[in-house]
Amino acid sequence: GKISEAAESLFISAPALSTSISRLEKELGFPLFERTNNRILLNTQGQILLKHVNQVFASLEGAKQELEQSLLPQNPRISLLSINTAMWVNPITAFLSEYPQYTLSSSSISLPRLSQQGLDSEYSFLLAYDSDLPDFLKEELDSIFLFQTHPMVAVHKDHPLADAKILDIRDLVNEKLFLPAADHPLCVRLEKLFALYDLPIPINMAYSLVMRLKMVSQNLGITFITDSATQVIPSPNIRYIPLATPFAPWNANLYWRKDRPLTESEQIFRDFAVEFCRELH
Repeated sequence: GKISEAAESLFISAPALSTSISRLEKELGFPLFERTNNRILLNTQGQILLKHVNQVFASLEGAKQELEQSLLPQNPRISLLSINTAMWVNPITAFLSEYPQYTLSSSSISLPRLSQQGLDSEYSFLLAYDSDLPDFLKEELDSIFLFQTHPMVAVHKDHPLADAKILDIRDLVNEKLFLPAADHPLCVRLEKLFALYDLPIPINMAYSLVMRLKMVSQNLGITFITDSATQVIPSPNIRYIPLATPFAPWNANLYWRKDRPLTESEQIFRDFAVEFCRELH
């Protein structure tokens, strides 16, 4: 709120801080703060930048922790990558319960970034929908089928639509809808469905899975989810109803690089994941 107080906490002078802020705004090409009298507050662009800066620092902190862990005696390690980390929750929990001597890490990646950089050799496996991967990437990877998944509508148990057996996207035109992030595979398919029926897509209503389900559980609106994710965060206040769609079901596959042979521990995880998904689905 005040340059002087911020400068004091940073152990620099107020003019030096003002100069740094001005230099940053000039470099980015737009203002980050609203200045009124003796107050200075983040504007919309400043809040956006702050969100990304926090993510950068969180990533750096994660890197530091991983570097520190690399110096410790290591259990057999398996690293997982996914467009949607929620898809890993049940397999990871079950695997670690049966193989507590293993160390598993799970990271997420956006579809655009995955298409640009592919599957880095540092990762053991990628969990993704077959239709989401570009052909060039499929040629670099081996894969095995895990399960099929379908879109669902999440509504509060007291919502008028809660007793429906199946819902059409056109049934929801007057509802408050919360969407996944724009680069999420489910959102990409929903956008195609909205376009198919020439319906407007909700703007600025994208949230994380946990946030979306929290808002639905409080009857603040409706969201979309895959049937595989409904088992991750159960809620007695939410009803999951199949969403009618002309598109084919999505095949979730487990992928790994052809140019890097699987270790014994990775083979164990692959076989476990296949069997686990077969029994679950």
